[in-house]
Amino acid sequence: MTDPDITVAPHAGATNVHVHVAPQDTGLAVASLVLGVFAICTVWIPFIGLIAWILAPLGLILGLVALKRPAGPGRGVAIAGIVCSAIGLLGCIGWIVLIGAVATVGVAP
Repeated sequence: MTDPDITVAPHAGATNVHVHVAPQDTGLAVASLVLGVFAICTVWIPFIGLIAWILAPLGLILGLVALKRPAGPGRGVAIAGIVCSAIGLLGCIGWIVLIGAVATVGVAP
C-alpha cells in the first residue's frame, strides 16, 4: 500500500470514512538490528570476524540515532538493534582480550 490515505466508498446507509495512516519511519532501527545480528554471527568466525568491527559500532550508532527520534513503531526494533550491536562489540573486545592473553602466556621470561 503506497498511498497512506485510504478512502472508503459509501454503501447504502454508510458514511464516508477517511483514514490517514502516518508513515512508518523504521529504516534506521531495522538497519541497526540487521547490522547487530550480522555482527553477532560474524564475530565468532576467525578472520571474517574482522567485519564485525565495522558492523557493530555502525549498528550501535544507527540504533542510538533511531532511539533519539520521537516515539514511534520502531522504538523496540531500535532497542533490539542496540542490544545486538553491543553484544557483537563485546565479542570483538573479547577476541582482543583472548589474543592478548594467549600472546602473554606464550612469552618466556
